[in-house]
Amino acid sequence: MSISSRVRIPKSRIGVVIGRKGETKAEIESLAGVNIQVDSEDGSIIITSSDKTIDPTYVWKARDIIKAIGRGFNADKAFYLIDDSIYLETIQLEGSKNNIKRLKARLIGEKGKARNMIESGTDTYISIFGSQISIIGDLEEIRSAKEAIEMLIRGSKHGTVYRLLEQKRFRLKQDPMKIWKDPPSKDN
Repeated sequence: MSISSRVRIPKSRIGVVIGRKGETKAEIESLAGVNIQVDSEDGSIIITSSDKTIDPTYVWKARDIIKAIGRGFNADKAFYLIDDSIYLETIQLEGSKNNIKRLKARLIGEKGKARNMIESGTDTYISIFGSQISIIGDLEEIRSAKEAIEMLIRGSKHGTVYRLLEQKRFRLKQDPMKIWKDPPSKDN
């Protein structure tokens, strides 16, 4: 029985998937126990595993690593996706080219400050590539980063988002299970 998955990435990112002298492709194949076929003409990549001793989910893990590289992450950051508790989430920016350009500028911030603050405040990696924002992290970290990103997209001030991240970080240090519980209402 053979398991396979196909993914298409921008042609400009094919070289990153392959890596110098094929090193990145070989490392993905080794980590996930899969075979990778790259079609550099159209950017499609086929991932297969016919080894019955390999967990079939590793085909999807390899696919996610390749997707992450295709969305602008370097291979080292994408390799975190081999861990069962680490995921890739993508947000699609909508609107005109000018609107997308404006939103990307807000999300990156001056000299990368906004993106760096979100990454450090949520322990995630963020890539802004084309009209997509991609996040690598565990589910709770992704949830925090996504909330901060969506606030900036909706027009919240950067300072407001930074304070929210600091509060969540503080609450997480106090009690990791309370980070997503709503604060008590004034009526209680």
